[in-house]
Amino acid sequence: MIKEFAAASSFFLIQMFKRYSIQFWLLCLSTLLFFFSFTIIIPELPDYITSLGGEDYKGWTIGLFTIAAGLSRPISGRLADRIGRLPVMIFGGVVCIVMSVLYPMFTLVFGFLVLRFFHGMSTGFMPTGTIAYLADIIPSDRRGEAMGLLGIMNNIGLMGGNAVSSLLTASIGLTNVFWLSGILAFLSVVIVFRMKETLPNPEKLKMKHFKLSWSDVWDSRAKEPAFIILLTVTLFGTIITLIPDYSKGFGIMNKGLFISVMTVSTVITRLFTSKLSDVKGRVHSCKIGTSFWVLAAVLLSFRQVELFFISAVLCGIASGINSPALFAWVADVSNGVRSGRAMATLFIALEAGIALGAFVSAEIYNNIFANFTNVFVFTAILNLMALGYLFFGVKKTKIVPLV
Repeated sequence: MIKEFAAASSFFLIQMFKRYSIQFWLLCLSTLLFFFSFTIIIPELPDYITSLGGEDYKGWTIGLFTIAAGLSRPISGRLADRIGRLPVMIFGGVVCIVMSVLYPMFTLVFGFLVLRFFHGMSTGFMPTGTIAYLADIIPSDRRGEAMGLLGIMNNIGLMGGNAVSSLLTASIGLTNVFWLSGILAFLSVVIVFRMKETLPNPEKLKMKHFKLSWSDVWDSRAKEPAFIILLTVTLFGTIITLIPDYSKGFGIMNKGLFISVMTVSTVITRLFTSKLSDVKGRVHSCKIGTSFWVLAAVLLSFRQVELFFISAVLCGIASGINSPALFAWVADVSNGVRSGRAMATLFIALEAGIALGAFVSAEIYNNIFANFTNVFVFTAILNLMALGYLFFGVKKTKIVPLV
């Protein structure tokens, strides 16, 4: 039985590998390393900023990071459509390298928060270029599946970083973990250098490329998926900010365990549902995924350890279904025309939602364990609003049938 399962799995993986080009798989590998690089430090940041005397600024560790990412999206989207996808990805990776190695040198709360802000620029550039690149090389009838596969690499990076963060910190110290983060980002950039540019006739970088208009900040074509992601990722922003403290309240010493469980659930979900939005439509998939976000937030509000881990699984299912559908949705509406700008709009909404979740949840929590109930009731309400919008406010989108 085991041999048959292994043989079937191997055949499936080989066929999946053959369906996509080497460029796509290099993109996936670079994405895995990039996300591993900056998530490897996240579980330790609440304790780290507390050790610096900044206990009241826990929400800022994620909030400033996401604000910087959001502010840089219009520039990265514009540059991706003008000078190319690869330069944008490379710049994001280089920022991640520099910030990672600087953390041990800044031991005051203010200096640490400044680095967190600039570190956020890395995720403002690298993923924007990555998704625009993917939209260039994948046909529309396989975008949902491709987004799901790329998302699996993203999730494995997140899972790996969160799973080993506390263990590595205990064994080699946080300073060396910061250095390791920089090394992983460096490897991610090396892979990008081996890829081919997909933007036709890229321009040379000029000062005019940094002159932004409102259209570079907001692409109305992406307004519906942007609004959905803004509301739904507030729960994710809350999780990455406060789950380390929530875990400690339950006596769980591995502060990245919740996100590790969530990520495993996400990967499994994407393996089985990668074609869902390609077949049933983006909105249909988002209705299912958002329903799981709502349920997960409700379970977390009860402050019970059993429900804590069930919620981690549900969060993984929600992310595994929603994210590929939302990004494929934007790729559909942009249809290759200034897709970097459209993706930047979606990412701006994503970063705004994460920042909203990080700042507001930290204020509600106020370092009191009992307040976690109110924290997750708040996020459940926001996700219910997203679900209502999907049912009553979104126009039906056309899907390309599989052939």
